[in-house]
Amino acid sequence: MKAKVTRRTYPLYKQRAEVKAFIEWLAQHLGLNQPLTHEYLNRKTGKHWQFTDLYDAYKQYEWHHPGVPHLQVSAGSCAVSNEQALDALSTDLLTATCDSTMLQGAKATMSWGGVSARNNQWLEDNQKGLATTIDLVAQVLRVGDLDSPQFQKNLRFNAGMTKVYSLICQDFIIYDSRVAAALGMLVLIYCKEKGLLALPDGLRFPWAPAKEGENSAAPKRRNPSKGDAFKFPGLRRGHHHAIWNMRASWVLSEVLAHPLAATSPFHSEGANALRRLEMALFMVGYDLGTEAA
Repeated sequence: MKAKVTRRTYPLYKQRAEVKAFIEWLAQHLGLNQPLTHEYLNRKTGKHWQFTDLYDAYKQYEWHHPGVPHLQVSAGSCAVSNEQALDALSTDLLTATCDSTMLQGAKATMSWGGVSARNNQWLEDNQKGLATTIDLVAQVLRVGDLDSPQFQKNLRFNAGMTKVYSLICQDFIIYDSRVAAALGMLVLIYCKEKGLLALPDGLRFPWAPAKEGENSAAPKRRNPSKGDAFKFPGLRRGHHHAIWNMRASWVLSEVLAHPLAATSPFHSEGANALRRLEMALFMVGYDLGTEAA
C-alpha cells in the first residue's frame, strides 16, 4: 500500500461560498467550545445519554469493539481503546502487501465496525486483486479526483468500506449514518442561526437510516431533514457515498485547521483531532429525536 497523503483537491466544491461560511461558523463554535445540548435513549441498553457540547460527546464516546487477535489488540469500548484498535488496523492495512493480508485486515476492520455480514462475503469473493483494487480507490480518494475511471466503475463504497478507506487515507472520516445525522443537525443549527430560508446545495450532506428492523417499535431518527426547504437527500452506495465522504472529510479537516478553531479542546490531546471530532459526531448522531424533521 502507498503511504498516506495529507492533502486532496476539490476545486469547485472548495470555492462555494456557503461551504466556506459553514466552515468558519463551525470553527468558531469548536474554538469557543460552545454549547450543543443533545440527549437520547439508547434502545439496546436503556442508557440515557446527555451531551453539553461536541467535545463532551467525544469524551463520552462508547463503541464496544472486539479484540483483533492477529494484532494483539484487546476488546474495549472507550475512546482510547477504540483509537488504539484503529491505529493498529490502520498500520495493518497500510502494510498489506498481498491479497491475503489485505483480506485479513479488511475483515478485521469490518469486525471492529460491526458490519461483517455482506462485506466479508464481498471481500472473500473479490480476494483476487483485492490489494490492488483498494489501493487504486484509495489513491483516487487521496487526491479527490471525482472523475477518475477507477472511481466511477463498479465502485464498492458503503458503511463498511468507508471504515477501511478512513484507515488508509489521511484526514478521511468514517461517514456512516450516525456521523451523517450529526453533521446534518449541525447544518440545520447553522441555517437557523444565519436565518437561511433553504438548505444550501453545498451542505446537503446525505443521510442514511439506522440498521434496524423495518417494523421497529421505536425507530431511531437519523434523517435531519426539516420540511421541504431543509430536506437532505438519502445516501446512495458507491460513487455518491464516496463523493460526500470526501466532502465531509474535507469540510471537517478545514474546520479544525481554521484559526478560529485553534483553541478547540479537540486539539488538546495530540494528533488526530479529526478522528476525535468524528467520534463526537458518531455519539451525537445515534438518534436526532424531535430536533429533526
